[in-house]
Amino acid sequence: MPPGPSPPAVDAVLAPLIVRVEDTSDHSTAEYAFAYSPVRIGRSPRNELSLPQRFVSASHGLVEFTPDERRYTDLGSANGSVLDGVQLTPRVAVSLEPGAELAIGSLRLTFPISPPVRASTAGGDGDAPGPVSLSAIRPGGITAVMQQLARAPATVEHSWQDVLFAGSVIGRFELVREIGRGSFGVVFEAEDRQLRRRVAFKAVRPGRSSQVQLRQERLQKEAEAIAQLTHPNIVTLFDAGTCESGPYLVLELLKGATLHETMRRGRMELSHALEIAIEIAWALDHAHAAGVVHRDLKPANVFVCSTGAIKVLDFGIASVLGGGDVRAVGTPAYMAPEQWRLGEQDPRTDVYGAAAILCELVTGRLPYRVTRDWSAVLEPGARPRVEAPGVPEDLTALLRRALSPVAAERPRGGAEWLAALLEIQERLDRPKRVETSLSVLARRWASKIGRWRVGLAAAGVAAAASALMYELLR
Repeated sequence: MPPGPSPPAVDAVLAPLIVRVEDTSDHSTAEYAFAYSPVRIGRSPRNELSLPQRFVSASHGLVEFTPDERRYTDLGSANGSVLDGVQLTPRVAVSLEPGAELAIGSLRLTFPISPPVRASTAGGDGDAPGPVSLSAIRPGGITAVMQQLARAPATVEHSWQDVLFAGSVIGRFELVREIGRGSFGVVFEAEDRQLRRRVAFKAVRPGRSSQVQLRQERLQKEAEAIAQLTHPNIVTLFDAGTCESGPYLVLELLKGATLHETMRRGRMELSHALEIAIEIAWALDHAHAAGVVHRDLKPANVFVCSTGAIKVLDFGIASVLGGGDVRAVGTPAYMAPEQWRLGEQDPRTDVYGAAAILCELVTGRLPYRVTRDWSAVLEPGARPRVEAPGVPEDLTALLRRALSPVAAERPRGGAEWLAALLEIQERLDRPKRVETSLSVLARRWASKIGRWRVGLAAAGVAAAASALMYELLR
């Protein structure tokens, strides 16, 4: 069977975001270009625009841009942001008009209008500079392929093995080596011979007709969910199709290790754990805004790239809000009580899973005792175990709320969870104030003057006594 139909090539005119940064303290200037929105600004190297100055907060601001609009949001930074001379209100998006100047301390950020760039999905050189490549996958574009697959007969195991092996060619993809497998199928590192880049080729494993049908539906749901999401903290879907072995997805190839593997190496510092939680929260914020719920957040579905970037993986059991699939119930250790009960699941379910990951990162244990068939979160009056040495009270309070058995008590979704984490990070990152206020200096001088007065008074008494003795003995 030849490869299935691919979505048609899409031409679009893109205007990359240009950010010019001038430091008025030394008059140095640098210019940056960004092809994808959003662009996060802050001192942490995990930001798209990382600024090392101490007055810049770890997560300072966010620029979102479309062909028609550019907006900036201060994320509750310690020193704030000033746009065209006006102090901005934290967490309120404002428009970046042409010629706007954003001030962060001694830095001046401007946003020149960039020339449009013609982009096409029909091909290109993955290594050479040139047009920005758009994804060929469109929301709903996977459904037609998967519906065809649903009507196709189930393949047999030996046919699957005959097609999928290192060296075989599926359409424009040459399989290089197997890098993972599970109950769903197998993943290969592959070479995209048209775009000359390495990708991850994810194929479904064949089986009985009912099993293949379920897996095809799962893969379709995964593809449709990911196709709606373009974000630096979410794995990118490049292509989808079918071959003799069945359906496949083509995703970006990641280098590094899962968070699960990283955690096995030992406990990490609080600041590092909080940064990872914030990166996951950014992904959830974007997904929830698109109406997508992950429903299986766990360390094995979070990837720590060799570059330090964090990617959320496997939207295989994600569902669009309103179409809840209660068969997709996640992984026991990170499941919210509504998942155990096969109840209604929404963004607060993801908040619970993300909080369980963060709790394990900072305390070294899960918030509730759990087995494959039971969790203490289901017990009446259940309370999560979130306390540990070195974990600040505001973080434990947030974890208690996010891990509540009652969904209504948790942050309502990725946006609220992210905002709460950024606020805690800002407080922890804020340098200790040096006591140099006038009141403190006055107290210090008063203390010194008091000591001097006591010394002078004692000296005066001693002088008077000496004079009296002199008169008596004269």
